[in-house]
Amino acid sequence: MNEPVRQPRAMDRGDLEACATLFAQVFSTPPWSEPWTHESALARLEHFHASPGGVGLLMPGEGGAVAGFLLGHLEPYLEGKLFYLREMCVASHRQGQGIGSRLYRGLEKQLVAHDVRAVYLATDRGIPAAAFYQGLGFRCSEGMAFYAKGLMG
Repeated sequence: MNEPVRQPRAMDRGDLEACATLFAQVFSTPPWSEPWTHESALARLEHFHASPGGVGLLMPGEGGAVAGFLLGHLEPYLEGKLFYLREMCVASHRQGQGIGSRLYRGLEKQLVAHDVRAVYLATDRGIPAAAFYQGLGFRCSEGMAFYAKGLMG
């Protein structure tokens, strides 16, 4: 039996525990293979959720599980606002089923209604997420660069 097509909904503070569990599971596996724990994921997601202009959407899954979510924040910019998409996560076994696209389209509708002029994000060029974002109409900026500098060991 096919699961009904669900629509994204606003993320509540009470959703963060389940989102952190999903985040730690997904980003601890390839291609990221980062050592996330539930606690470290929860701290990151709580920070973004509580940030000024924080916006989160969640895609409900079967039996109350979280199939995916996205989280970011609005920023004032000149005559309007920008949205920085900080995290987007879809359960590994649900990727490729349109969940991420439905989440993003739901976000975009919400942002257009609030005078948001652009969405930006950072991701690794060599992973499937890059192609996913390009499929949504994102392009890799030719004029801007993302810089990073490690400070410990």
